[in-house]
Amino acid sequence: MEILRTEKLTKDFPGVRALDQVDFSLRKGEIHGIVGENGAGKSTLVKVLSGVHQPSGGEIYLENERIAFHSPRDAMSYIGVVHQERELVPSFTGIQNLFLGQEIAAQGFLKKTRMRQIAEEFAKRFELPVELDVPTNRLSSGKQELLTTLKVLFRDPPILIFDEPTASLSDQESKALFNLIRTLKERGVSILYISHHLPEVIALSDRITVLRNGKKVITEEACKLQEKDLIRFMIAKDLAEQYPKRELTVGTPVFQVEDVSFESFPHRNIRFHVCSGEIVGFAGLVGSGRTELAKAIFTGMPLKQGSISLLGKKFESKSPRDSIQQGMVMIPENRRAEGIVSSFSVGENLVLPSLSDLCPLGLRRTGAIQSLGSKIIQQLSIKVVSLNQKVTKLSGGNQQKVSLGKWLEKHATLWIFDEPTQGIDVETKSEIYTIIGNLASKGGGIWFISSDLRELAAICDRIYVMYDYAIVAEFQRPFDPEQILKAMHGGRGVENAK
Repeated sequence: MEILRTEKLTKDFPGVRALDQVDFSLRKGEIHGIVGENGAGKSTLVKVLSGVHQPSGGEIYLENERIAFHSPRDAMSYIGVVHQERELVPSFTGIQNLFLGQEIAAQGFLKKTRMRQIAEEFAKRFELPVELDVPTNRLSSGKQELLTTLKVLFRDPPILIFDEPTASLSDQESKALFNLIRTLKERGVSILYISHHLPEVIALSDRITVLRNGKKVITEEACKLQEKDLIRFMIAKDLAEQYPKRELTVGTPVFQVEDVSFESFPHRNIRFHVCSGEIVGFAGLVGSGRTELAKAIFTGMPLKQGSISLLGKKFESKSPRDSIQQGMVMIPENRRAEGIVSSFSVGENLVLPSLSDLCPLGLRRTGAIQSLGSKIIQQLSIKVVSLNQKVTKLSGGNQQKVSLGKWLEKHATLWIFDEPTQGIDVETKSEIYTIIGNLASKGGGIWFISSDLRELAAICDRIYVMYDYAIVAEFQRPFDPEQILKAMHGGRGVENAK
C-alpha cells in the first residue's frame, strides 16, 4: 500500500532544474533508499516533500489524497526529517531539545520531573544510547546525531526521512541506528533513507531509487542490485573507475615521527614516516586517535618525548600558522566548521591563505584575487555560479574542493587529509582521489585518514592502523583487508605488518 506518491514532481531554481518530472512512491512500512551524486536532486526532493520548497510542477499525494505543504510546520505532523545539519539548541539538554515547543507546564511552571520521565522512557523504548541530562554541546558528534533522530521521532510522524545519518556515527552508534530503523519499519513507519554509503543503503532498503541530474533513473528492489549497478546508474561509470590510482615512484621520507608522545594527549610512542610521492593511509575505528594525532602535530601540541622532522629538519610548531609556514597543511574532517569560512564567498575562501601575497602593504589587488580564484575553480572543476557565490550554497563535494583548493598555492610538502570524502558523492570522490594523486606526483607526501577501508586499500601505498591511541600495525601492498580489520579491532601478530 502506497503512503506517499509524487507525479511529475518538478522544481526549478533560476537557471537550474533541480527536479525534473520525478515519479516516486513510498509504501507503508517500507525502507526506500535514495542515492545519487551531489546535485542529483536528493536534497531538493527532501525539501519539497517536507515543505521547505514549493514545487514548480507536479503533484504530491499522501495516502492517495493530493496535498500541498506550504511550510515545514505544515508537513511536520506527517513527515519528519533527520537532516545532516543538526537542529538542536547547543546549550539545551537532550530533554529540553526533545520538548522544545511542546513543553509540559502547569500554572506557568515547567513540570520538569514529568518531562524527564517521559524523555527517559522514550529513549529507553528505542534503545538509543544518548545522555539526556547534559548540554547538547557536550555530546559527541555521533550522540548529537542520535539525539536529533530522537527529537524527530518524538513527534511520531508516519514518514521519516534520514539524510546522511551515519556520516558522523561510530560503528556502534551506526548499528544502534540501523536497529532503530528496522524496528520502526516493523511498526509500520515508512522511511526514506538517503546516503552516499552504498553498501548500507543496499543492506537496509527494500527498494532503491537512483536520481541523476534531477531525474529518476530507476527504482528497483534492493535485492536485485549490487553496488556496481548503483554506481553505473548514478554516474555511468564502472566500479573500477571509482578509485583512480596513479602508479608513482615513491621517493625518500619527507616527514618522520620518532617515538612521539604528547603532554596532553594519550598517544604513546608514535612512530611513522611519509615519503615524497607516497599516499600513506591511517585506518582505525572511531576513537582510535587518528584525527587527534594529526591535529596534535598540526596545531603544535607540546611533546612529552620523541622528535618530528619535515624535509630532514627538526619540525617545531606552536600553531597551525607555524605548521603552514613550514610546509604542512591539513584539510579537516569537519569542513563546514573548520575547512571553510561559512560567511565568506567562494572566492574569498579560495584566496584566504594567499592574501598576504595578493595584498602587499594592505592594498587589495582585485584582479589578482579574481584571477587566482578562477584558476583554482578551473583546476578542481568546482561547480559554482560565480566567485561571489556564498560557499554554503555549494554542494558538500564542492565545499570540500574549496577546503582543499585554497592551499594549492602553498605548494606544501605534507598534505594531511582527514576523512576527505565523507558525505560526498561517488563522482566527486573520484575527482578528489585524482587531485590527491596529482599532489603526490609533484613530490608531496600524503597523510590520508579514512574510515573507509576499501578506499584506503584502493588508493594508498602503505597503511598504518591505530588502536587505542597507538599505531599497532603497518601494511604494505597488496593489502589484506581482513588482517587490517583485525588490527583495527585490537588484534596483534598481523601478517604483512611491521
